[in-house]
Formats: sequence, structure tokens, C-alpha cells
Amino acid sequence: MGEAAAAGKGRNGSRPRLAFGEALRTSRSEITAHWLRSLLTLVGVFLGSLAVVMMVSFSEGLKVMVWQGIKSLGYNGVMFISDRAPQVPLERKKISESRGLGVRDVQALGEWSTSYEGVAAMSLTQAVVRGHGREQRVWVFGVNPAYATVRNRSVSAGRWIDGGDELEHRRVAVVGQVLATTLFGNDNPVGKQIKVGDQVMHVIGVGEQLGNTFANDGGDSWTQREMEGVIVPLETFRAYLRGGERVGVIMIKTPETENLGAVRDETERLMRRAHHGVGDFQIENVASEILRAEAEIKDLLRSWTVILTSLAAISLLVGGVGIYSVMKISLTERLYEIGLRKAIGAGDNTILLQFLVESSTLSALGGFLGCAVGALVCRLLAASFPTGLPVSPLGLALGVGFAIAVGLFAGVFPSLAASRLTPVEALRG
Repeated sequence: MGEAAAAGKGRNGSRPRLAFGEALRTSRSEITAHWLRSLLTLVGVFLGSLAVVMMVSFSEGLKVMVWQGIKSLGYNGVMFISDRAPQVPLERKKISESRGLGVRDVQALGEWSTSYEGVAAMSLTQAVVRGHGREQRVWVFGVNPAYATVRNRSVSAGRWIDGGDELEHRRVAVVGQVLATTLFGNDNPVGKQIKVGDQVMHVIGVGEQLGNTFANDGGDSWTQREMEGVIVPLETFRAYLRGGERVGVIMIKTPETENLGAVRDETERLMRRAHHGVGDFQIENVASEILRAEAEIKDLLRSWTVILTSLAAISLLVGGVGIYSVMKISLTERLYEIGLRKAIGAGDNTILLQFLVESSTLSALGGFLGCAVGALVCRLLAASFPTGLPVSPLGLALGVGFAIAVGLFAGVFPSLAASRLTPVEALRG
């Protein structure tokens, strides 16, 4: 009795597996028997999945380009301090007590505050730069080594200005990426000499690309001038190009981006202390403006992601309509087969499973093919994007998952209709 029960249980337990295997076999036979119809249905799902992968990957690539471009501009957590005439009559009378914006302010801010990641100074002038038989009139930036930290600067070749260059007034220069190409073409300028005005400078580095098509700070912008110009140590600038204690602008960078108002207030207090109570300066809280801009960009990118994904999903739904049509046609053609199978004992669930497996097989195959081709296309197009075109795992998951879901949804109604037919109704049809 126990063995018979166990055998019966084994046979019953194997029925779902047998039913599913039979459903796969009949689905494969039906797909190959009507290969042209199946191919056209497959193409619809394939194009829909391809569109989903491409749209999501493009959206992710766009986000990477925008955020990398904004980061390379070097405004995150940065405040600018520049000269300004005193606004209060009493301060105008005391103007002689302040020596204006100078190197001493950089030292004072660095010593008095612990809120800063770096304090940089910069002075500007224009000069004719000659090198490799070519010349160009450009902006010359005199900066201290901290400028790299504050403005998030690095080099694509060579090295950046260091403390030794500043201390020893070395005549060294970092040329902007655009100027390097203008003067030297495809040659590496590192180790070569250029003439800035009447001063010979040794090229120690080439600046990196700043900003991109999606993130820049205007046509005749600071970053554009920097890429077209020359950067030299501030002390070298003062010794050989334009002397004096004054500097054009001081920049501070703070990691406390959630508390920018307090940092700005502290900076103003310290500057007034350094200038003997004279407010002959102004502080521009660029970091706050960048945070507001980033919030707006996030909303815009989120909207574009929804729009692009929706457009791709519509393409996939069109493929689902094709699957639904094919399944309805298949149901009409196979009424006799359904009636015969139900007459010899096939249950409703068996017929339902057969049609669902057939519809989901088509959609899954189309989804996988679409995702594979989409990933390949992203790889091929990556070289056309400055930051590459990453294959989005989310796009692949949506492509396959949505394709299978559409196939199941499109097949469920014809499958239910087939499973609910009585043997007489099916044989009569």
C-alpha cells in the first residue's frame, strides 16, 4: 500500500514536468512550422527590446557626461573672493588701512580656518605665447599649487605645478589642451620650451579637457580661456610677468556643502579681520548656485529618462500586439487539436500552459536577441561619446523582463480562451 502510494505520488509529481516539457516541444514545433509568421512576431519584440536597451543606455551615458562635465568645471564647494569698492561711507574713509586682495589673505585664510579643503589665488594677464614656430595671444594664469585642489584640475600629460616651483620661482608652465594642439599639433609639448611674452618657460604639463558639450560655463568662459592659455606658478608670474602683492581672485573650497551659508559668513568675518574691518571685497557663493543647477539638471534628466524609456516601451508593446494576433490565429487554426487533446484527458491547465509557453518563448527569444544586439551597438558607438556609452544593466533587465512580461500578457487571453473550450466546442470549430 505504501509503495503504491509512493509510486502514485511519483507519477503525480512528474506530471507538471511532463506537461511543461510537452508544452516546450509543441511550442517549438508550432514556431518552426510557421517560421515566417514567428519571425515577423520575433522582429517586433526584438526591435522593442533593442529600443529599450539603447534608450536606457543613452540616458545613462548622458548622465555620466553631464556629471563628469560639471565636475571638471571645478565649481563644487567653491567660493570666489574678488575686489570691490567699500559700500559703507565709514569703510571708504578707512580704505587706506586695507592693502586689498593679496597673497597675505591666502595665508591668513589657510591659518585661521579649518573649514577649507584648500585656498587658492590667481592673477591674470594676456601675452603672446610662441612655440614650435607658431604664436598665439592668450591668457596667462598665475596660480598657486592649491589651485589644482580647489578647482579639481589635473593634467593629461606631464605634471602639475608643485610647491618647489612656487618657492624657487621656476619658469615652468602647464599649457592648456587647446593651446598645446595649436602650437605643437600632435607632438607632446612636455619637456619643450615656449616663450611667454619675453620669458622662456619650460613646459611641464598639458591640462586636461574641461567641461563638455553638455556642461560648460559659456562661450568665452573661464574654462575655455584656461584650455587655450598658459598656467604658471603665482610667484613666477609675480617675478617675471606682472609684479605686486595684489592678486586677481582668491578661491576657497569647502567640503561642508550642506552648510555653505555658515562657511560664507565665516569667510567674510575672516576677510574683514585680515582687511582691518574694511569690506573692500565680495564673496561669490558659486557652490550654492551649482547645487541649485544640479538639482534642476537631476529633474531634467529624470524626465528625459522617463520619456525615452516610455518611447521604447511603446515599441515593445507593438511587438506584444503582434504576439497577441499570432496567438489568436494559432488558436483558430488549432481548435481541432485542442478538442482532440481535451477529449483524451488533457486538462484546462495543460492547454493554458501550452499556449503561454509558446507566447513567452517568442517574446523571451526576441528580448534576449534585442538586448544582445543593443549591448553590441552600445559597444560600437562608445567611441563616439566623450565618456563612452555604458551598457546599462537596468536597460538589459528592462529589455528582457518587459519582453517576457509583454509575451505572457499578450498570450494569457488567447490561452485562457483555448483552455476553457469544451471538447465538443473545439471539435465543432
